[in-house]
Amino acid sequence: MRRVPQAVRPGRPVRPVRPEPLVSAGAKSSRVLDELSESLFAPLPRSDQRIKGAQYLSGLIAAEGRKSVRNIASHVGGPELAQSLHHFIASSTWDWEPVSSALQRYADNELRFAAWVVQSRPIPRGTGQAIGVWGVAKDVTVPVKWNLLRSGQQAAECVASATLGFDQCAVGPRPVVLDIPGADLRPAFDRYMDAGAPLLSAVPANLSVLDQAQGRARRSLPAARLLQLSRMLRRPVEWTDPATGDVRRSLVAGVRVEWADRPLLLLGQWDSGQEQPVRCWLTNLRATPLGVLLRLAKSTQRVERDFASSASHVGTLDYEGRTSDGWHRHMTLAAAAHVAQVVAAARSRVRPWSQCMDSMERIEYGA
Repeated sequence: MRRVPQAVRPGRPVRPVRPEPLVSAGAKSSRVLDELSESLFAPLPRSDQRIKGAQYLSGLIAAEGRKSVRNIASHVGGPELAQSLHHFIASSTWDWEPVSSALQRYADNELRFAAWVVQSRPIPRGTGQAIGVWGVAKDVTVPVKWNLLRSGQQAAECVASATLGFDQCAVGPRPVVLDIPGADLRPAFDRYMDAGAPLLSAVPANLSVLDQAQGRARRSLPAARLLQLSRMLRRPVEWTDPATGDVRRSLVAGVRVEWADRPLLLLGQWDSGQEQPVRCWLTNLRATPLGVLLRLAKSTQRVERDFASSASHVGTLDYEGRTSDGWHRHMTLAAAAHVAQVVAAARSRVRPWSQCMDSMERIEYGA
């Protein structure tokens, strides 16, 4: 059995570190921006590209209102920069992938992620979806990668490639939490389980699974129905509401199942007075305590909260161009702007890493 010290125990309510305007945070914030720019743009082959990258990143943070190229340029040198910055994002030759990888390494080193959350979002004024990968730390979440899923493409390969290639550092593989409504999850589970990577995914209530509980006939049932039949296994679990910081209590049950020819655990959550489970998840973390799994699943709500509070401030939804490469470049730097502000805020709150480690829980998968 493998043990990975990861998910964070949310004991008492935690005051989240929310993104704050970097421009008002003083010398420490400027230092963070300089460090991040050096890390991100070192892979760019030309000095003018590195300069434009730093200008665009700084403008995303400094500009108020909509993060148009003209607005960004007016805050980092004047309107005459607008054309060159537009070219840098929309039609330049630099590769956004190494920059995205550098952002993930920098953010992970600073914030020490315990898990990854992968969610999909509709793209405003366009077709397709944005697949976002967020790093989950003890009291913050930040985006580290965005992928563009065109209409007709399969989400599974996009999701798997977005996280399986991430650096695992010294703490081993971090669990991945998926929340991709409507996606075919079978290829994703195949990829993660073949790689020996921990995975927990939200699933629809009507997903058909094969009951593996001892003493019962093996039969396929909708996930919610099987959980309802197993409701005598429910146990109370506490978790912290990301929106309010309040500690809440839910009933949780886990049932061993087989799905897509894989042995998995079906997890269900009931709210007070509900007959049917309100949420269902599948995971290969079959030996992990149910409370750890539920709190891990709730990290998607933390991502929702942080996205809502940061998207307009860093220009996540403000890309004006039409090219896929331009969209990826803008989204990568918008994610970097979010990371810069969170890191600056985190550094202003001195918290030894040893204290974070004391609050970690063990995640186990296997048997």
